[in-house]
Formats: sequence, structure tokens, C-alpha cells
Amino acid sequence: MLVVEKEIAVQPNAPAGPSVPVAESGRGGRLLRRTLQVLVLTFFTLGVVAYWRPTDGFASMIRFGQDFIPTRLPELRGMPLTTYPRVGYDGQFYAQLAIRPDVTAADLQLALDNPRYRARRILLPCLAHVLGAGRPWLVVQAYALLNVAAWFLLAWWLHQRTADKGLAGTLCWGAVLLSLGALESVHLALSDLPATVLLVGAVTAMECGRNWLAALTFAAAGLTRETSALAVGMFASPLGARHQGYRTRLLLGALALLPLGAWLLFLACRLPAGDNGVQGNFDWPGAALARHLWLCATKISSGDAHLRHFFGPLAALGLGYQSLYLIWEARTDSSEWIRLALPFAILFWLLGDAVWEGYWAVARVCLPLSVAFYLHIPNDRRLPWRVLLTTLSLPHALYRFWPDFP
Repeated sequence: MLVVEKEIAVQPNAPAGPSVPVAESGRGGRLLRRTLQVLVLTFFTLGVVAYWRPTDGFASMIRFGQDFIPTRLPELRGMPLTTYPRVGYDGQFYAQLAIRPDVTAADLQLALDNPRYRARRILLPCLAHVLGAGRPWLVVQAYALLNVAAWFLLAWWLHQRTADKGLAGTLCWGAVLLSLGALESVHLALSDLPATVLLVGAVTAMECGRNWLAALTFAAAGLTRETSALAVGMFASPLGARHQGYRTRLLLGALALLPLGAWLLFLACRLPAGDNGVQGNFDWPGAALARHLWLCATKISSGDAHLRHFFGPLAALGLGYQSLYLIWEARTDSSEWIRLALPFAILFWLLGDAVWEGYWAVARVCLPLSVAFYLHIPNDRRLPWRVLLTTLSLPHALYRFWPDFP
């Protein structure tokens, strides 16, 4: 799958140099890999456990905001919930959607800041409602922990995928799991990580020749987070290829979009119009990124030493490099993983001020890009500095993941 391997095989004059071994030999290499894996799993598990509170369980991960107390669903008003200052974060709206999945209910529309926009991402709330048997406290717990389950599922899948790559594979495994995008989705109880896991499942099914399963999984990803629809190109044939069954794959891609399209049409007909989620989220290529970098530089030069202003440019550098790397690789590699990541590689440059305001939101949106990038480089001889360059914001990711109770 990796372009580097192909180039070395067909270019007799390729520059010589040490390559990253596919598999580590010896007890020392295996011990180092196991140690890194245990450290990653232990850090994540302890971080999740730290969110538990006797009064409301794991509900603190959802970050209910003080400003929305008056409009909360009646089922939540008598429930002891950890409440954060001001507006809290988006997970509080999806949790209430999980308690009351009837998007036409008047109480629910009052509780959501933007009913039509929030209701697009209906699958996780519905799943939490089922897992919690419709009981509000259990539903809240189920919703808060769905991202945790998605993280462990991704950890298992990545381990299977990189097990034969030695230490290089373990570094890429850890880089994905401790990435800012993955950890932010978990500790804010959002839809980015579960949607990415479903996209990963869709590509895996396609690689195994199970195209119908890939279409079903892709449809689930679209109902989890609508931006997943950008990856529909994974169903297309490689450039210039017209292999047997390509028409079937194109048809499956169209069918995979139908559930999301039908759901959006239903919402447009039944819910009042509001902010469609586009305002402030997009801009001319690189414009919002440039303003973000300028703001960070201005804040730092004026003595504002907030971590977000220091790590913001570092995260932008890492994600920008991932984007440019995969755009460049797309010239010669048209695998499903490249076709999955390419739309998000382009999207990175088009994101607007509303997303860059908290640069971790950019990392969440571009999580499929990061997964594809780290899957693409385990055998690359330049892997160490590529990983270093793209994980410069790791300390801030780990810091932000730890609970900050109000």
C-alpha cells in the first residue's frame, strides 16, 4: 500500500539509506514496544477514570454549561450534573438529543442551541438512548462513554494493522491514539472520533471486498457526523482504472449517501431554519490559518503565555504537513486510504475562524486525515522526524485531556 515501497522497488537509482525496519527483532525491541503500548493505554484509562464523580458518574465529560440551565430538558433539571461556567460545550446538546431523540419535540428544540444543525448527527444519540434503555441517567452515561469505546476499538484495530511494523508501527499507533483530535473528541464527548472509526471500518471492509458492508458502515458514519460524506470518493475507482465492478462501487457510494440525504431533507421539512453550521466555518484557502498564526504571534509577543497560543502554531504546522504530504502522495497513490483522507487534507486549508478559534477543533475535524497519514508512513525511512514534526502539540493534548472540574 505504501508508495515508498513501490518507488524503492522500481527505481534502481533510488538513494540508499537506512529504512525503518518492518519488524523489530530481539527481546529489547519487543519490550520497548510493549512498554509504550502499556503507557498509552494506562494514561488513557486513568484519564477516563478521573472523570468519574459519585454524583453524576461520567457526565462531567459532556460539559453542561451554566448559561443553558434554564432551557435544559425537564429530565435533567433534577439530576445533579457537573456544570461548567458560561456556555459549556457542544456535547451537552447531543446528550439531550440522546435523552429525547424525537427531534420534533418542543422541549428538545428549546434545549438545543441550533436544532436542525445538532439533529444532523443523530446516530450516536440514538445509540446512547438504546444502550441506556431510555433512562436519563443511564443515557447520559452511555453517551459520555461512547467515545471511550470508540477509542479502544480504534486502538485494537490499529494494533492489528501495525503489529508487523515493529517500533515504527507502535509509534504511529500511539501518535493516532494520543493525537489532539482523538483525545479532544473523547473528553468533550463529541462525534469526531466515532465517525472516524466508522470511516476506518468502511475502508477496511472495502479492502476485504465487502463493498455492501462498506456502504452500510459509511452510511452510519454520515449519520454520526455529516462531514464524513466528504470521503465518498473512497468508493470511486483508482484514477484511470475501469476494473470489473467499478459501476457497482459507484452505485454503492451513491446509496451510502442516501440515509444522510434523506435525514437532512426530513430535518429541513420538520425543523425551523437556523444557522446551518457554515457561517464562520469556512474561508478562502489559508486565510483563517494565517489569521490564527498572526494572533498567536501577537499574543506571545505581548506576554500572553497561554498554552493555546504557544501550541496553536505547532499543531497547525503538524496538520499542515500531514495535509501537504497526502496531497503530494495522491499524485501516484490512489488507494482507498488516500481517497478517504484527500478531502480532509483540502478541508484543512478551507476552515474558517470559528474553527480555528480553538485550534483543537481543527484537529478533530481532520482526524481522518491524521489516521491515514500515520498508516501511510510506518516503512518510511524519514519516519522519526515525520512523527516528531506532527506531534509537537502532544503535550497540550495530554494536558487538555486531564479533567479540569469547575
